[in-house]
Amino acid sequence: MKRALILLLLCCFLLTGCSSRQLEEELLVIVLAVDQPEEGRIRLTVKVPRNGAAQQEPGGDQSSYLLLAATGASFAAAVSLLNATTPRQLNYSQVREIVIGERMSASCDFGLLLMQLDALPRFRCSAAVIICWGEAGAFVDAQKPSVGARLSRHAETTLSTYAGKGFTPMTSLCEGMRDLGYGFRDPLFVLGAVNDFSAVENPNTSNALDALPGALPRRSADGIELFGAATTDGLCVSGTLTGYEMALIHLLDGHVRSLTLQQEQDVPLSIFAQRPAALSVDLSGRPAVLRVAISCEAHYPPGYPPDADALRNRLTQDISQMIHHLQSLRCDGIGFANTAVRQFLTVQDWEAVGWRDVYVQAEVEVQVTLVCREA
Repeated sequence: MKRALILLLLCCFLLTGCSSRQLEEELLVIVLAVDQPEEGRIRLTVKVPRNGAAQQEPGGDQSSYLLLAATGASFAAAVSLLNATTPRQLNYSQVREIVIGERMSASCDFGLLLMQLDALPRFRCSAAVIICWGEAGAFVDAQKPSVGARLSRHAETTLSTYAGKGFTPMTSLCEGMRDLGYGFRDPLFVLGAVNDFSAVENPNTSNALDALPGALPRRSADGIELFGAATTDGLCVSGTLTGYEMALIHLLDGHVRSLTLQQEQDVPLSIFAQRPAALSVDLSGRPAVLRVAISCEAHYPPGYPPDADALRNRLTQDISQMIHHLQSLRCDGIGFANTAVRQFLTVQDWEAVGWRDVYVQAEVEVQVTLVCREA
């Protein structure tokens, strides 16, 4: 028994030593950013934790992280230069976020970029993809963890919290590669921006959530804003959705905890989906017809019952406008193609339809069933 205990302690010692040595010999990439500063140039920026005594330097949490960047004529060239000029081996197995700049995301090479990222050694393909306004490098530079929190943990918690509230999607690199141009629902990516709080606060008086990141009417020590979604059209990023539009998509999916709306008395209403919306596509004529049917519950404070008909009409109109917006961006972000494709027996028949053009020109019919309950 004593001999077994000694062997166990020895194994723990050896394993701890290997782990410590690996951390000293490698740099764990937590956030990776990709920019296209100009045509024919790619810039990669990585954020990695410092090791050892460097973490004790003054300057707060941000001093615990290094920002490394390299620019090349191609993705492969930028990766090679970054590896050659980094004092330690880069380890991509712990990447939490992939941030892609505005110009790079709109490039026809966007899909290729996702595959190139996944091909990096030991890359963590479950990392969330963020599309940001402007330069991704500047976004990553401004990003910092909350006091006392590691950046990796902060990133995971922040992304899951925003997605849980319904204002952003939660699309990973794996899911983006799977669905971009190949799936039957175009991927939506998290939309981000840095707010320097220099703009005059001018909220949307009818719906403060119907806004985009970068100039939200708020004040905070953290200028990073993740709000809304970046849409794709099968090739690259084609446009954006506001936080409220993204919340409506979550409502249709039946995933959002609740959608908060203000009624006339300035009293909040919580809207819940009883089940995921039923989608159908009528391809018997042209234009085709996209139909959505959803059953919702509205919970209101005691003594403040809403006008059920007015609320139902508002939800119907908002969902219709959101779908029309997606159509204008050539993005089937709700997944009507998943329903339409079931009407065809062969891949050839489906491809002959030209779904993207049919979808863009289709009419939209939305039916909302609403039950109001006192909270």
